Order: sequence, then structure tokens, then C-alpha cells
Amino acid sequence: MTEDMQQVVALLTRAAEEGNAQAQYRLGVMYANADEVPLDYIEAARWLGQAAANGLAEAQSLMGWLCANGYGVPQDDSQAGRWYRQAAEAGRARDQYTMGAMYRWGRYGVAVDPARMLDWYQRSAQQQFAPAQLALGQLLMKGDYGIQQDYVLAFQWLSLAVVNGAENAGEVLESLTKEMSPAQLAEAQRAMLGGAATKATDGDAGDTGHAL
Repeated sequence: MTEDMQQVVALLTRAAEEGNAQAQYRLGVMYANADEVPLDYIEAARWLGQAAANGLAEAQSLMGWLCANGYGVPQDDSQAGRWYRQAAEAGRARDQYTMGAMYRWGRYGVAVDPARMLDWYQRSAQQQFAPAQLALGQLLMKGDYGIQQDYVLAFQWLSLAVVNGAENAGEVLESLTKEMSPAQLAEAQRAMLGGAATKATDGDAGDTGHAL
């Protein structure tokens, strides 16, 4: 480590010890990535945990990851879920997507819950997070989890996922278009020209009549 970096780390450490959440976060990331300091997940968890407790959503997200994988802290699914939820509630699209996946598969201390799955996926997708848009498109395409199958709305979400760079979204969209009638394609294209994909309608995701 250069002398300049030693000074930077010393300044960050001082600020972190004084309770500066951004300094705590930056130190934690440095130790987690071995960035100018030795790799040390225990130190990473120490500083990220303090930043997370101070309300920094980025740190809460990383604490979720550390707890999920047992890096620097005991592996704990419930704790991971708690941190992911805090980051998601703070508005982080990636963590909102994670919450959707948690309720989809029953992970990190929660049970499968289609209504909550849809709610979190939609929050993330409406922030243009491509994996959430892809997930919604696939759910609508297949009609899984009691969701009413809707090719037109699936086309809209999948198109947005393609635009935003979701991996494999193009292949899924191509497969969908082969199943759609000309009338459905025309309707979907008109809807895309008229605006972004629509939000969920009212209803219970457990009912077969629920649609996004």
C-alpha cells in the first residue's frame, strides 16, 4: 500500500469510528474486495454492519449478501432476508427484485407468497430493473402462480427487459411472439407506443383471475 493510500485508509477509519456511514461503507467494501487493504470479510462485515445500522441502503444490501453466504458473519437466512428487506424498502431496485425472488421461491426466512412476489417485482420493474421486467414477462407468458396468462402484457414487459439489457430476454420475447396471434401482436405494439407497461390491476394474486 502506498503512503498516500495509507493516509486515505487512516482518514476513512477515523471518520468511520466517528460514525460516518459513508466512510464505514467504503471501508467495508475495501475489505470485502481487497481494494488496497488485505481481504478480510470480518472487517468488511464489521464496517458494513455499522453503515447498515446507520441506515445506508447500499450497506444493508451487502450485509444481506454477507449473511446469505456466511462471509465474515455466521450464515443466517433470516438475517439476510432482514437486510435485503431494509434495502428494498429504501427503494433499491436490485433488492426489490431480490425480495420478489424470495417470495417466489420461499427463501431467506419467508414463505412462498405470489401477491408479495408480484408487488416487489413490480416495484423493481417500474424502476427499469431489467431482471424484474424479464421475470414479470415470463410469469405472464406462462400464467404461473395463479396469474392470468396475458401475452400482450408479457410482450410489453419483455420488450422493456430487452431494451434494458436483461440476459436471454430477446430469446424469451422471440419465443412469445411465435405464440401470439397477429391481433395480439398489434395490440401489444400499440400499447408499447402508448406508454410503458401497465401496472398490476386490483385483485388477489392467489386468484386465477389476477392480472398484472
